[in-house]
Parts: sequence; structure tokens; C-alpha cells
Amino acid sequence: MPLDVQNFALTRPAGLPATRSPCSDAEIDAALTEAFGAEFPEPADGASLLRRTQERGGAVRFVRAAGGACAGAAGCSAPAEGTAELAGVGTRPAYRRRGVAAAVTSALAGVLFERGAESVWLEPTGDGSRRVYERVGFRPAGIRLYMRPPAPLP
Repeated sequence: MPLDVQNFALTRPAGLPATRSPCSDAEIDAALTEAFGAEFPEPADGASLLRRTQERGGAVRFVRAAGGACAGAAGCSAPAEGTAELAGVGTRPAYRRRGVAAAVTSALAGVLFERGAESVWLEPTGDGSRRVYERVGFRPAGIRLYMRPPAPLP
């Protein structure tokens, strides 16, 4: 289903924290692990993965807390066929409900539009994240299809 991006508008709600480029490698790895609740094993190369994202034309943004710690972050792929994927939006538990996810989402979408992306997509993990993304201008559109193999592949 084609997406009519002319009906969408990126917004930056007032009062969001400022975003910055990445922090130190060790801080990035610690923040990723904490933000995602140790759902994933500690990323041994999380920082280098994010660096490669930027080197390949994507973008990464962080929000620093008042004391300088990394409060949250997200990354966005380089556009392919005019579309970029925004993913890995994570906020450390101590900094949630302060606009961190909205700040990095809005900043990254803006950066990719400035670089020529015609659209940016993401997939919310639930109603809470969906509301954050809609607040900065994302709207539901299209249909995604998934497939799983009937048995493990050899």
C-alpha cells in the first residue's frame, strides 16, 4: 500500500530535551543494556554498530541527563529507495516519561528528511511507544506481512 507522506508532518513538541551525537563507547553499551532491560545480552559491540550506522549514512542521537549520563538513544538507517528505518529507541528507566524517546525520534526523523529521505518508518512495541511516535508526527499506514518457516532450517 503506497504511503502518502504529504499528509504527515514532523513535529517537535515543546519542552523536549536536547539531543546530541553519541557518548563514549562504554557509556553507549551500558545505556543500551539498561534501556532495554537486559532483554538482550550486553552488546559487546553496540557502540561500533552505531558508529557503522553513521558511517553508512544513517544517524544516531542521544539525550544526556543533567549529570552528563546517557539518558536514552535511537538510531536510523540510511535511506534505501527513499525510506529510512528508525529503530532501537531506548530510554534508561530512571529517565522515562521525560520526553527522551520523543526527542531522539523527532531529531532523527528530521536529520533523515534533511538528507533526502522521503519517508521514515518505525514499528512501535505497544500502545505507549505508539503514542510517543504519534506525538512527533508518525501515523499508522500500510500493512506489514510476516512469515515463519514451518520447521527449523537445516
